[in-house]
Amino acid sequence: MPQKIALDYDDNELRVVVAQCSGSRVHVSDARVIPIDESSSPSQELRSFISENSLQKTDVLVAVGRGKAELRELRLPIVPPEELPDMVRFQAIRSFASASDRALVDFLETGRDGEISLIAAAMSPTDMDQLRELCQTSELNIQRAALRPLTAAPLYLKSKGSVPICVLIDLLTDDAEITVARDGKVIFVRTVRLPQEDEHRSNAIAAEIKRTLMACGETNHADRIIVWGTQQVHQADLDAIRTSSGCQDVQAVNPFDLVDLKMPADQVPAHVGRLAPLVGLLAADEGSPQSLIDFLNPRERPEDKPDHVKRACMIGGPIAAVVLVGALIMLQLRSLDQQIATAETTANQLASKADEAQKRVAQTEEIDVFLDEDVHWLDEFKRIAANVPPSDQMIVSNVYASSTAKGGGTIKFAGAVVSPDVIETMESALREANYQVQSGSSNKLPRATRYTWSFDETITIPASAVRQAREERLAAMKAAENGETADPKEASESEPAEQTAPVTEQPAEDQEAEDQEAEDQEADDQEADDQEADDQEADDQDADAPVESTEQPLPDDQTKPSDQEGESAVPDASEASSEAAPETSVPDSSASGAEASPTTTSPPTTDAAATSSQEQDQ
Repeated sequence: MPQKIALDYDDNELRVVVAQCSGSRVHVSDARVIPIDESSSPSQELRSFISENSLQKTDVLVAVGRGKAELRELRLPIVPPEELPDMVRFQAIRSFASASDRALVDFLETGRDGEISLIAAAMSPTDMDQLRELCQTSELNIQRAALRPLTAAPLYLKSKGSVPICVLIDLLTDDAEITVARDGKVIFVRTVRLPQEDEHRSNAIAAEIKRTLMACGETNHADRIIVWGTQQVHQADLDAIRTSSGCQDVQAVNPFDLVDLKMPADQVPAHVGRLAPLVGLLAADEGSPQSLIDFLNPRERPEDKPDHVKRACMIGGPIAAVVLVGALIMLQLRSLDQQIATAETTANQLASKADEAQKRVAQTEEIDVFLDEDVHWLDEFKRIAANVPPSDQMIVSNVYASSTAKGGGTIKFAGAVVSPDVIETMESALREANYQVQSGSSNKLPRATRYTWSFDETITIPASAVRQAREERLAAMKAAENGETADPKEASESEPAEQTAPVTEQPAEDQEAEDQEAEDQEADDQEADDQEADDQEADDQDADAPVESTEQPLPDDQTKPSDQEGESAVPDASEASSEAAPETSVPDSSASGAEASPTTTSPPTTDAAATSSQEQDQ
């Protein structure tokens, strides 16, 4: 068991108790009351005692007397426990006369009833330095500096139980320390000065007990009064207290009876009551330090104890997270490196194939550029014939087709129409068929009877259209080889033309429509003959000279100069304006750029009278 020393002194004597403490058990091995004469000092007497008993380097607990500390009873509002130490300190500086910012302040809470009741004590730093110096000269390690009036009360209240009101009295040489406890808890402490004469001491003690009860607010009598000491020494005091206070339960308690005494009983000092604070301090140091006012270890705002587990988690958690993230990143990078290596291997394997494919693509492009110059003229003529007006509205007299060096081709054709609206309709239809149409000259024919307006048009076939048509034909051929049914329109466009057909071939219609058209044509011819006969009869009756035609028909082997290119010519539009619309045949277009001329035409009308009649009608 560790050995400890409890120390207390005043101007008259030095009080020392040596004990071995283990938990709540105290084994007292030595107890001394050493008088101090005028030639010595407490420091000298203590050093002599420590040297005689070889107690150097022992822990020492010092009991601080009432004369070195200032006490106040304070009442404060309810606050959280962690804020109470700071509040007590601020209030003590304001309330205590000798307290300063450097004062050592501690307190003991006595109750909570709408407010906090407590006993606060303050000690100057100078007095604390004297205690440290006293212990250092004797080679002792000071551990506590507790307020003496509060050290003995816990020893009795813990071992003997509690009563409603209990008063404990410690009689010193010149002073008496009175402690009041309610229901086992200290509520008031008071130190009083006693007279020197023995005959007045007992009455003075009884009077001070009454004043103390009144000071702490207790109007009732004490239920028990305890005087620290032995029956033989304090018998007169007990009788006087019992008589004056009216309390019958007045006892003398030997503090060594409450602990284990390991020394001979005859060596115990006679005034054992003066050693009660030291015995109580030794017992409270291990068992109930919260019941003490300790100036060396005052109550302070509780510091947050470091939570090592939480700290380890706070430190190790991020580190583990970083390590985990790093590991995941490394795994991801390794996976990406493997993918890159695989991709590089594949790329190297495909590099030669890609170069060969690029060469083939370039060769294919050259072939496509060459094939873009090969226009399927029969297909183009078929598409044009499907989008131009019928033969009763338009007649084609000349067609010229040529390929271009950059692909595609140009088709130039001339003819006559019944009205300018037909030209606009034809151009719109050709543009909707994705042809680029460039309008040429358009003139009115003076002697025409049906096709009264001449025209010439230039159609440009872009290389992209030629390539698209070729790809559609190839797709149709592949579909046919695979047994699939191709789009009829695409199949008809991709089917190669094996025989010539007139450019202005009449669209396919049913037989009934053709018969109706023939009947309409015969009716128009009959009406024209009747009109001609009427005009001739009117001319015979006219007295003036007959009108002669100033224009002679051209021979069949002569044609008028054309507005087309130098290689093609357009016949005279008057020759095309016969009463009945002739059918035209498309020349052989096997040779690109060759001049084309109609193979079948009707002879022009040479009757001057008919010409004159036509001019009058116009």
